[in-house]
Amino acid sequence: MITIISLLAGCKKKEYVPKFDEEPQVRIQKEIQQLRTTLTESPNGWVGVMPTLTGGGYGFYINFAKDESLMMQADLDTNMALTAAPSMYRVKQDMGVNLMFDTYNYISKLNDPEPSVFGGAIRDGYKSDIEFVFDYARGDTLGFIGKRYRQPFTLIKATAAQKTKYNNGDYKTLMKSFMNFFVDNPNAYIDATSGGTPVKAGVIVNSTNNLSSGKRVELSSLLPDGSVTAAKQKFAYTIDGIKMLDNGLDLLGINFTRMAWKDATQLAMYDNKGQEYIIKNSPTPLLPLYKLWGSKYTGIWSPFQTIFPGTSQAGRDTLNFFHNNMLNGYTGFVFNYGEIYMEWNTVNSRLVLNGFSSQNGGSSGWTTSGTFSYTVDNNGVFRFTTQAPLSGGYVAKAMTKMVNFLLNNQVAFDYYVDGADVYAKMYSVNDPTTVMTFILY
Repeated sequence: MITIISLLAGCKKKEYVPKFDEEPQVRIQKEIQQLRTTLTESPNGWVGVMPTLTGGGYGFYINFAKDESLMMQADLDTNMALTAAPSMYRVKQDMGVNLMFDTYNYISKLNDPEPSVFGGAIRDGYKSDIEFVFDYARGDTLGFIGKRYRQPFTLIKATAAQKTKYNNGDYKTLMKSFMNFFVDNPNAYIDATSGGTPVKAGVIVNSTNNLSSGKRVELSSLLPDGSVTAAKQKFAYTIDGIKMLDNGLDLLGINFTRMAWKDATQLAMYDNKGQEYIIKNSPTPLLPLYKLWGSKYTGIWSPFQTIFPGTSQAGRDTLNFFHNNMLNGYTGFVFNYGEIYMEWNTVNSRLVLNGFSSQNGGSSGWTTSGTFSYTVDNNGVFRFTTQAPLSGGYVAKAMTKMVNFLLNNQVAFDYYVDGADVYAKMYSVNDPTTVMTFILY
């Protein structure tokens, strides 16, 4: 009996045919070598683009060497666009094939948890990765996915002409040309159509690295029926212009994919069908700010002890009454961080005023909130009344000046432009000397 079982077992073993000709470890090593070879044998380097999870989008120019070193330029600012910096990389196995930047470089700055380094959030940076899982190869394009935050990182083989431009410092020049264009043309717009009716769509390019609004293109349009439509998308600079990320920017049934110089003086947007839209400038803003509450913008924000350009002395006093009284025990407690933010509920004609306070630098804390009903006339002048008084949290006492401002003034809103930055300006119609500026979000 033992002999028969042994023979059957032997027959089974001989009949087994492996599904693959190679062991998994051998195959993965070949894939690693293939990706490494692809990266290093591109003679002109690679153009990279990626969004961050909580910030905007970013562009890179990278040359990979066979000794696992690289040279990188980036659009984080114009100096990084000009200066190629060295670092190291690895292609390794980890549930697939991964590309890892394992020494500090421009990509690492987006992951840095210290806000003073590049302005990211405490602990999280911009929620961007330094290790990427290989996803696909299509023609001259390699696709990766961030290992932790799952944002796409795309590398496209550069041409010889692109390489020359990057090496000649044209990346910095191009970035500055875009920034200067939108400073010189603060009311930029394109002509488009909605339902066959010609409309204008305002164009804002925010080239800053602000977490909530930077490295984004915004389009907004007042439709023929008087309603407003708006959209925003992250972008990256490449040597050829602006590339919209995350499958483009959709507005008015059009998918906008890029922005580029048509010639020495004309800047244009292009859609996914190749249609060209020349960017022009209006002498006045196309859309009043109050028309965009609840569509393009959901709120305004005053970060801790930060007074933005355009704020008057009276406005500074109102904001600092909150910020400075976080520190001195005026509220009955001592905090080391606080911020004011207001959120619009246009469906119910309400504005929610929030005061956040913290004793650990903003990592966690408490929120005091109050709700105000409002009416708004055809000129965009708001009148606020209390719908629900301040409650929760611990800083209602420090918010009284802001509450009094809302209740005792006819309030209007406008844009305040400072270079590449666009803020919300809130001011009193009764007393125009009281002006406060905020970050729009």
